[in-house]
Amino acid sequence: MAKCSILLIDDDPSILSALGKYFERLGHVVHTAQSGEEGIALHERNRPDVTILDFYMPGMSGLEVLEVLRSRNAMVVMLTGRGEIDIAVKAMQLGAENFLTKPVDMNHLTATIEKAAEKATLKQENVELKRRLRPSMKRQAIRVALFALLVLAAALVGKMIGGTTDTADRRAVIPVPLDTGRTSPAAPDSSTMPNRE
Repeated sequence: MAKCSILLIDDDPSILSALGKYFERLGHVVHTAQSGEEGIALHERNRPDVTILDFYMPGMSGLEVLEVLRSRNAMVVMLTGRGEIDIAVKAMQLGAENFLTKPVDMNHLTATIEKAAEKATLKQENVELKRRLRPSMKRQAIRVALFALLVLAAALVGKMIGGTTDTADRRAVIPVPLDTGRTSPAAPDSSTMPNRE
């Protein structure tokens, strides 16, 4: 499993200790919080790759914390001691990456966290790539202005070279034979010609 940072939010100190030691032995950076408010503050400071969040806590419930964390694009795995389907559905609707019940199988939890961390990394890389590829608003405005100038310049040059392009001003050129109105002299009529005998 690739090393990542994990935030554990649970009101049970023994669970925080057990999960924290387990993931630290695997080489991960672990942050722990015993309340939703503390967890939100830690998330804001540390921006962990994955947050493991208990559902039932005093003060802010797990769903309330989930809503706040998801609004900050956090990758959250929910844990609860009860496997109620309606809670799992609500958590998934609010954007939880996964929902696991306690006692949790550590291999399953590790695989879930690994998958969530990979997804978070891919999302971050995608955001960074889009940011680099997307031109700034200033550059876009300059490009639009330059394009408009080029179109205007092309239209002016076309008008200068080809004359007006208005169809109302076009005159049809009809070829006319060069007849100046003169007629060629007629050949003399032999009947009227004097006889020179």
